[in-house]
Amino acid sequence: MTKGLTTPKQLSRPVPGAVSAAIARDLLRLVEAFGDDPQALMQRAGLTHLAPSLLASGKAGRPLLHDDFTRLYAHCTWALDDHAARQEGREPLTKAGLDMLCHCIITCRTLGDAIGRTDQFSALIGPRLARLVLKREDGIALLAMPTLRRVRNACAYLSDLTGLSTYHRLFGWLIGEDIPLLGAAMRYPPLLDERTISYLMPCPVRHGAPENSLRFAASYLDRPVIRNSFELEHLLEHFPFDLELAQSKDTPLSERISHLFSTMLASGETPATATRLAHQFGMSTATLKRRLSAEGTSLARIKANARMALACQLLADPRLSVTEVGRRTRFSDTGAFRRAFHQWVGQSPSEWRHSRGG
Repeated sequence: MTKGLTTPKQLSRPVPGAVSAAIARDLLRLVEAFGDDPQALMQRAGLTHLAPSLLASGKAGRPLLHDDFTRLYAHCTWALDDHAARQEGREPLTKAGLDMLCHCIITCRTLGDAIGRTDQFSALIGPRLARLVLKREDGIALLAMPTLRRVRNACAYLSDLTGLSTYHRLFGWLIGEDIPLLGAAMRYPPLLDERTISYLMPCPVRHGAPENSLRFAASYLDRPVIRNSFELEHLLEHFPFDLELAQSKDTPLSERISHLFSTMLASGETPATATRLAHQFGMSTATLKRRLSAEGTSLARIKANARMALACQLLADPRLSVTEVGRRTRFSDTGAFRRAFHQWVGQSPSEWRHSRGG
């Protein structure tokens, strides 16, 4: 799917688990079948120490450490996606292009919004990235990735399968939840070993379908995007070839809502109501309030803290008047903002600004 990812040194990190040598060999066989030298590829990947066991015939081969497989998978996919792009007469998607997509969608409000913006980005850069078509029906979301490929061989298959896998993991990471797939479909016959397909896409895959697609519960489309740009920078060090990179985020509900409120206020939106938040997080309003209470807070307190943090940030800019700061923090008038700010910090906005040299 992508080309020009991070260097082997950047990909290397301690991770649990191991990957079958049979899967690594399946990828290397594919690389060789399309004209690349597996030995040279492993050298580029910094994996020459594994070449004797993976390239020798008749040996079972030891399982690969996960970081080694991540590196191998990346380089195999670069080589095969490059070939798939050349046979279509186009340029392949680069790592820089994928990173830019991620930066474009990190500010979206919901998963549904992120999918829509992903398709808009795809339309801008043309055939290097497949378009997305999203449909909701009877509580099920069908996310199709139509292929315009004229040649549908094994390297194109791997590129498209990696694309589906990448979207699934990226979208789950954005909302901080693993999205259980109800199924995946490919517009190809099965052109890789069954073990390889199952590892790259760990759910039933239907082949010979009208389009490449994923199916999952439509309720996930309303989930809020809870990740931030700092977390994105960390993700992009290893994405998209670290298949065990955690999607779910073990973060208190109060912190997720705090991040969401801060983002909405900063962009001029009124923070969401309890009803809307409960719908987005897939729970009842009573459960949402009960969980926040168990965490020692409430929606009113989270909203107040988000307003206070934004007000302090804006007051640090001497170009903004107190009235403008009150407007941007969603107060009905300047008097209400002054009273609230004094309750928060024990000073008026002007006094607070002056005490900090503003």
